[in-house]
Amino acid sequence: MHTMKRNAKFKTMPATLESFGAALDFLSRFEPFSTTNLDTIARAVRRQILNGEHVVTYDGDRIIGYAGWLPTTQQSGDAWADDRGELEPSDTDADAAALTTVAVEDPTITLGLMRACRDLNPGIRVFFKRAYGNRGRGARKASVLNTTGSAPAERLEKRKPTSTAPRPAIADDPCLFLYALAEQHPGETMRIPVGETSVVIVQDPALAARVLVGNLGNYTKNFASFTPFFGRSRLTLDGEAWRHSQRISQSFIAPHDTARALALVAGIYDDFADALLATGGAPTVIDGLIDRAAVAALTEVAFSTPLDVLGSSFAEDLRPIIRYAAARTWDLPGVPSGADSAMLAHAQSATDRIRAAMAALVEHRRTSGPENDALSALIAAADETQSGPEETRIDLAGELLTLVVAGSDTTSAALGWALSVLASAPDFQDQLREEIRATIGDHDPSMADFDRIPSLRPFIDEILRVFPPVAILSRFAQASDMIGNEAIVPGDRVLVSVIGLHQNPSAWDAPREFRIDRHDPHGEGRADRKSNFMAFSAGPRICGGARFAQIEMATALIKVLRKSRLELAEPLPFAFEWGASMRRRGGQKMKIIAL
Repeated sequence: MHTMKRNAKFKTMPATLESFGAALDFLSRFEPFSTTNLDTIARAVRRQILNGEHVVTYDGDRIIGYAGWLPTTQQSGDAWADDRGELEPSDTDADAAALTTVAVEDPTITLGLMRACRDLNPGIRVFFKRAYGNRGRGARKASVLNTTGSAPAERLEKRKPTSTAPRPAIADDPCLFLYALAEQHPGETMRIPVGETSVVIVQDPALAARVLVGNLGNYTKNFASFTPFFGRSRLTLDGEAWRHSQRISQSFIAPHDTARALALVAGIYDDFADALLATGGAPTVIDGLIDRAAVAALTEVAFSTPLDVLGSSFAEDLRPIIRYAAARTWDLPGVPSGADSAMLAHAQSATDRIRAAMAALVEHRRTSGPENDALSALIAAADETQSGPEETRIDLAGELLTLVVAGSDTTSAALGWALSVLASAPDFQDQLREEIRATIGDHDPSMADFDRIPSLRPFIDEILRVFPPVAILSRFAQASDMIGNEAIVPGDRVLVSVIGLHQNPSAWDAPREFRIDRHDPHGEGRADRKSNFMAFSAGPRICGGARFAQIEMATALIKVLRKSRLELAEPLPFAFEWGASMRRRGGQKMKIIAL
């Protein structure tokens, strides 16, 4: 294979992490890559970027076409194109290139990508074959470019350009859409058109359990847009690779030294309560203060490191990454993108700062010696697996970033909703404050204290029911299945709506009412609550830090209510921002009044 040469219109990308992320992010918008095992795609794209075995074209600074190839022989390529054999790679006697990874926004780009591959590798044949999306006809076409001619355009896949129509409601505000769906079609499993495709939404607890537990192997995660930032981590992995990662990190997600962790969290949320008071009673969007406290709790407990050591912008830098990756999850065929190049640039620069801070943290720990925390455990695991097969290696940077986000983002979102509800319900706020004073006085709470405050745990549970931080559990079907009366085919996107589960009148009495009595441990229906309450998912992928997240929320509420009164400055909109968690669009705005 000849050395790659640059081309003015179609060109290769430098072998950098940013190139890998940009290519994977672009491919994740298109079938079959959006429904293919993530490890398979990531390994192929990584090889193509590192070896220069790819070509891209841009609209400004935005990728609109990508083609990656495998060096092979003409004999193998002919057999592959005619469905007579598997494609065999060849590194030494390659005289052909098989385009195995092709995605375009506009079908007219495809031929140009094929010609660019031939031009960049003179003297070879270029093979291209794609299975079309119409499974009913099973259509399949093959194209071949040789050194003297080109494949006719009519033999290339015809794909409609991305629509310029407004974004569908489910893509623009998925959480608001799901609340409306739960009210209009309670408990129903429905196939919803989205652009040129569709998604299946599950709102019944028993059917959700089939997707998340009973037929778990058939439904893989949908986190392709997060991979460029989080790498191969327990957030993005599936199957045995996920289990391997989960076994290593799980024991440190729920702290084993709870007394130490509780003391650290109490100190952090004492500072948080003071930071709220420092707003001086002015109407303030408090989300940033909550985020900073939640991330600080995670870094102290899991990394034995104060947040300030990681840099002044560390907590704030998580938001643009999450916001961009979440926006790209709805970049489906025919759906205008919710992300742009400015969002990508912001996310990439934030990732650079976070990874630099993580690298410095790891280097300092290697120098200072191990501690009994998640950071040292993950460093040791990464070192032990470095020489093993790629699928068993620990992506240290990805795992650390995943731990930060998983250990803080949902807690932060839930705490924001809790403080907002308290601000809107002054009588209940006074009641809860008095229960705290009567039960534990002014001392820091112990583990036993949380269940002694009558309304505290039921209030937190009702917040998680009405405003579940992880409101959507997205999966890809790998094989045919039946979910209720809905026939599932391979490649279907299946969304378990936690909002729909928690607003289902068959599972919850008067589900749109905010009632803490439904979580009374001695009340009627408590025994049935477990199967209907999925704020932390279900099955093997249930949130490992669920119990500690609730304790962290309880500690924060105790600290805040002791020092201040919460008041709404104005009515807040019932509109949402969906990232890794569900937040109020525009933020949680309120006044903090000193007691």
